[in-house]
Amino acid sequence: MLDAPEELIVEVDHEAKFTFYPPENNSVITFGNYISQRPENWFWVIPKTLVVTCNYVLPSSTTSDPALITITQFENEDSESLDKSITRWKDLFRSDGGGPITATKQSLTIAEREATQITMLGEYMGAGSGWRLQNHMLLVTILRDETHTTYLKVIGPRETITTQRNAINEFLSSTSWVEPIVEDE
Repeated sequence: MLDAPEELIVEVDHEAKFTFYPPENNSVITFGNYISQRPENWFWVIPKTLVVTCNYVLPSSTTSDPALITITQFENEDSESLDKSITRWKDLFRSDGGGPITATKQSLTIAEREATQITMLGEYMGAGSGWRLQNHMLLVTILRDETHTTYLKVIGPRETITTQRNAINEFLSSTSWVEPIVEDE
C-alpha cells in the first residue's frame, strides 16, 4: 500500500454507516438500507463503540429505568449463526430465581423479509459484571437481507419494554427497504 500510486488506492469510509451525530431527520431512524418511523418519545444517543450502527433510548415507565435499542449490522459472512447468538445472549441472563434462562423464538415479516424475534426474561448479569438487574428483558429482532444481517436489540426493565411494546411493534412494522444508491463513477 505504501508503494502504490495514489490513484490506485481505494478510499473506504469505514465510519459512514455509524451515527456519531444526531440524525438530520429526527422523524425517522435509518440503518443500512432500512428506514423506519422513529417513535415520538425515543431519543438518539451516541453509540459507545464502532460496532453499533445507532442507539435510541426508550423512556421508562413511571417506576422503572429506561431501555435501550441498539442496532448493529454485519455482513452475512461475519454474522454468527442464530443458535450461537442465542447461546451467547442466554449467558447474559439467568432466571430471576437464579436458574438457567429460556429463550422464546417467533417469526415475523419486516420490510417484506422474514425476520426472527428472540425474547429472554430474567436477571440480567451482563458480560461478567458484578451487578445484577432483576426482572429485565432482552428482545432481539434479526433481519437478514442479501448481504447483511441486522440485529435490533432492546434491553431494559421488563416493565419499560412492556410499556414501549406498541411503539416497538410500530417501529418494526413501519420499517421499509430503501434501494441502495449506486453512484456513477
